[in-house]
Amino acid sequence: MPEDRRAWAQVLGPVFLGVMAFTGVFARGLVNGTYGLLVLWGVFYLITSKKAFWRPTPPLPAKYLWGLGLYLGTVVLTSLTGSEVGRGFAHLGNVIFLLATFALTWLALSQWPPIIKYLVPLYALGLIVAGFMTFKEASFGLACVRAKASLGRIELGAVLSQVTPLLVGAAAVSYKCKEKGRLILLMVALVASLVAHVNSCSRIALLASAVLTVMTLLALRSCFGTRAKIAIASILVIAAVLVLSNDRIVSRFKEMSDERGTNINNDTRFERWKMGKKIFLAHPILGVGPRAIPHSPPVPRPNMPLERDRSKYAHAHQVFLTVLAESGVVGLLGFLALHIAPLILLWPYRKIPDPQKLYWVWGAFAVAGQLFFNGLTDNVFTLKPLMYIYWIVTGTALWLTTNSQDNLSVSKS
Repeated sequence: MPEDRRAWAQVLGPVFLGVMAFTGVFARGLVNGTYGLLVLWGVFYLITSKKAFWRPTPPLPAKYLWGLGLYLGTVVLTSLTGSEVGRGFAHLGNVIFLLATFALTWLALSQWPPIIKYLVPLYALGLIVAGFMTFKEASFGLACVRAKASLGRIELGAVLSQVTPLLVGAAAVSYKCKEKGRLILLMVALVASLVAHVNSCSRIALLASAVLTVMTLLALRSCFGTRAKIAIASILVIAAVLVLSNDRIVSRFKEMSDERGTNINNDTRFERWKMGKKIFLAHPILGVGPRAIPHSPPVPRPNMPLERDRSKYAHAHQVFLTVLAESGVVGLLGFLALHIAPLILLWPYRKIPDPQKLYWVWGAFAVAGQLFFNGLTDNVFTLKPLMYIYWIVTGTALWLTTNSQDNLSVSKS
């Protein structure tokens, strides 16, 4: 292949990565389609590149590969020993497809590193679009309508609580570096995030965004002087008042204490959690196999139609209980290895002097925290838009620190 064509072919992957950053906040179909193109680009690179696809520059971190191997090994093992071998391996294929996001991100960054500086502004633009779409769903107002943009109720809330702290960290660094244009864009995007949060009305998203935003601001507090800190505290208070003055949002939080049998959302979660715990206790080592948790029978409720099962299988409505029920203690150890390995690699860089690397590192911590929060109430591990963002942010943070030329200046304190 001529060198000029090869150069264009190499840039295509980073371009697809940028389109995913933009569309991943508000458009399920577009981001899935673009990810398919990114996968095809990776296959094309594998076929045409003189370098081995599996040995990019820099090499993938060994600790991450160990975590990945342990996780995939547990999925294979629990699939072979489970009650639904075919469904287990179908789940494995879906997981591998999603986990490829990390490797493809790594490869794309190695082909055209400048894409990194565009990813956060593209996430910001996508968030502005999401805010507008939810504003439109709420009849151009602020109302708890369970808006979903073009993602879905669960996905939108999860994505909002991923991207919001990432943009907060980027805004902090832009303020410190006096990047006025970038800072204005990020502030507009954060206003759009508040609009989308109110209209989405996701309780776990509101809680996760609040906690992870405060965590990010505390981690990057050195970016601000005293006046800026007072201004930020005031903005956070105003945002909290806007959210808590919405009666519908407050009522949704109050619903969490409703008596059993009076709230179908609470009842469904309690039933699924109980079911997941029961299955785990019956199969504590290897579980019943991936995607092999049976649906609980429909439960009659006063003044409500009988809930009908739409499929033979279900999940435990919580990531960790689902993993325990499907794969037992062995599967949970593999699952934790997959997600903790990147955090162990990034932890020494939590005070790295380079501002760009600093906010990507804390962005990776934030998306990991969001997976934990959202995983407490939903089985979100295989939600595609959510996991695209998770692995892109984690991959970018690891690529930057692994490729770092100033490792000796990293604080080890």
